[in-house]
Amino acid sequence: MRVIVLGGSGNMGKRVVGLLRDSGHEVVVASRSSGVDAYTGFGLAVALRGADTVVDCLNMMSVNANACIDFYDTTAKNIIRTAEQERVKHLVCVSIINARKPEVNRRMGYYRGKAAQEARYQNAKIPTTIVRSTQWFELAETLVEQMRFGPVAVVPRMHCQPVAADAVARLVVSTVDSGKDAPAGVDLAGPEPRNMAHLARLVSRNNAVSRNGGPHARVIGVPVPGMKAMNGGLLPSTSVLTDPTTFEQWLANGRKA
Repeated sequence: MRVIVLGGSGNMGKRVVGLLRDSGHEVVVASRSSGVDAYTGFGLAVALRGADTVVDCLNMMSVNANACIDFYDTTAKNIIRTAEQERVKHLVCVSIINARKPEVNRRMGYYRGKAAQEARYQNAKIPTTIVRSTQWFELAETLVEQMRFGPVAVVPRMHCQPVAADAVARLVVSTVDSGKDAPAGVDLAGPEPRNMAHLARLVSRNNAVSRNGGPHARVIGVPVPGMKAMNGGLLPSTSVLTDPTTFEQWLANGRKA
């Protein structure tokens, strides 16, 4: 099967590309660095020509609602239009659980962007599967790195049910393997609710140990404005598919699931 992975050089994209190749698929990594810009549409037609499946792993790191909506809506529109022209058989989009819940996305610009993206894909004429997950374990490390100020890292106290990105990538590949017979949507969460600030402390201490005992960041958990009003909006439903790997197991296994 010929599979095009948009955003194939990113965090999730790299994982999906590797697993697809291990499974014997012909994989094309499409990103700006390879001359494909899904936002402008440049290079899309050439990249998608002859593809059986297109996987959208594009990501934009922003909290600005207007910027996120513009990016995700525009890229999805361009991908769908080009895929229809090139007669692609199946589309797969990576998204977030609860992104389309108004009580959640009205307070989180990134989620509003993903909601716009999902809405586009759900109206595509091509069979489409949206793979949604909760936050990834890797977010804890990202927050420590991005929110560190000298010896201190300020991390939001988010109550969520995170999952390893590797597990999400495996689900994406399973969806690709199922082809156009895959369901319209599939959700995945981690095994248990956790506090992101606590996970950041664990990963910070682990980093210090793995780097020959160097000083680790002191993580301070801070409340997220409007989080209580979301009423547990970052948590999945009780019926969601879960991966059994715990955060502690993921850390002990070298950040692999």
